[in-house]
Amino acid sequence: MKNRMILLFAAAIMIFANSGCTAQAGVSSGVTLDRKERTNYDIAAENIHHVNISGNARSVIIRQSENDYFEFYNGDLNTGHTYEVRCEENGDTVDINILMENAEDDNDVLGSPVIAIPQKEFEKIEVTGDFSHISLYTINADVLVHANKSFVYLDLEADHLEHNITLDGSEADAFRGVSVYLDKLSNNVRMELNVIQGGTINDPQSMLKENILESDSGKPVISINNTKEINLYRKE
Repeated sequence: MKNRMILLFAAAIMIFANSGCTAQAGVSSGVTLDRKERTNYDIAAENIHHVNISGNARSVIIRQSENDYFEFYNGDLNTGHTYEVRCEENGDTVDINILMENAEDDNDVLGSPVIAIPQKEFEKIEVTGDFSHISLYTINADVLVHANKSFVYLDLEADHLEHNITLDGSEADAFRGVSVYLDKLSNNVRMELNVIQGGTINDPQSMLKENILESDSGKPVISINNTKEINLYRKE
């Protein structure tokens, strides 16, 4: 699964076409993700402190951009999928909605729209919606992900992880699974893990036995609440 995600991301880089949110406050914009067109609607990110991400795409990738504006890429290898990005900026908050045409009839999660968050520090990035798979890379903000029976991939660099990541699930609405990939063990990273009744924690590299990932009052904390399965890996 990990190799498939890496191949997908590499392929996406080669075929991306990008677009962004409108820079006019309080106005919604619909931007169609299309590999054949390259459009840029830059947003003044310095005034944004909160980012809300929602939608119904089968999968989505959220990562840090190298630029100062929001970017949206079509990384889907299935040319039959159609997406639309809707953005609305209200004061210090931007709402991003990734819509997939006929998502309820499609179980193909190999392809993904990619949301590239500007390279600045945000107060919070909140993810909701009906995404089946969510891939989250290290970004410079507290992150709150709500469960909607999603599978979540966290691909994190310990030295650049300075904020909390909270996966918010419940017994009734639990994550289907969570996989955490850390580039290395670090004294500054803590974990709080909670599976539902009958759930499992898979730790093939015995990362928890190092006692480095035990949670205390320090930051950052990776908190995973109510999921069916947690997988922990240290990337070699």
